[in-house]
Amino acid sequence: MDITLNESWISGKYSCGVINTSLGTVEVFDQEEGFFAQDEHAWEIISEIHQIWISGELTTEQAFQQWISSNF
Repeated sequence: MDITLNESWISGKYSCGVINTSLGTVEVFDQEEGFFAQDEHAWEIISEIHQIWISGELTTEQAFQQWISSNF
């Protein structure tokens, strides 16, 4: 049985934000300045986070946090 780890696997609420692959949204929790993306922009972010996740030995939350660190 071959399991494909597509973007839907990273959907969830994390301590650093929310990734919703059903709605195509990404929200970053930040005390100073929050961030929200939807539609095409969110799908670009979701794809980037997904690539970080499948490229290394990271949890989905660690991949999300790494994306945040690289972009903010």
